[in-house]
Amino acid sequence: MVKAPRKTVAKKVTAMLESATAEPATLKSFRQWDGDFAFTRYWWLGEGARAGVAPVVRKRMQPGDDPKFGNAAKVEVLLPAMAPSDFANAEFLLQHFDAKMPPFEFHAMVQVKITLDPERTWHDAYEEVRAYARAHFARRFPVIMVAHVPALAGLDGYGSHVHCIVLSRWIGINGLGGACSNLCSDRGYAEALAAWRAHQAREQA
Repeated sequence: MVKAPRKTVAKKVTAMLESATAEPATLKSFRQWDGDFAFTRYWWLGEGARAGVAPVVRKRMQPGDDPKFGNAAKVEVLLPAMAPSDFANAEFLLQHFDAKMPPFEFHAMVQVKITLDPERTWHDAYEEVRAYARAHFARRFPVIMVAHVPALAGLDGYGSHVHCIVLSRWIGINGLGGACSNLCSDRGYAEALAAWRAHQAREQA
């Protein structure tokens, strides 16, 4: 077995010690929107330990405390065709994503929030958003779809909407790959918005 040079080992140990003693990293976010379409990107700031994205996503999946009415109306994972089936479980996907995220990757995820047409049933409008998310995002990335329909819990004055939570790492036959800087950028926002507007135009034609 070839041994690593002492200097290389020392550098790795120093980096690990510095990471362990650094202040915890913060999950930062930046939001852009256009009418019914909101795009939020998330990234890690800092060199310390990361809490992971799972707590943020779980809060979307269960936005309320009530055991009966606190859950989202629908939660679904969309994957590329070649992705291993284990990742279709949202909890497995989130735990694996957080546990295996390389420390040099700071792009975490994007969240597209689309307000549903109040003149349509929520499940019909949801299918339109789902088709968009599968065509634009799920060809490469794992997507967690979360539908919020406040009326089902008896809440008035709150519009129904869908969160398309797109994890930053592409996924293929061998699992998760590297994080995509284009997805989590101004260009990613512009491409996602243009794809949504084009999808709407096709649906209305």
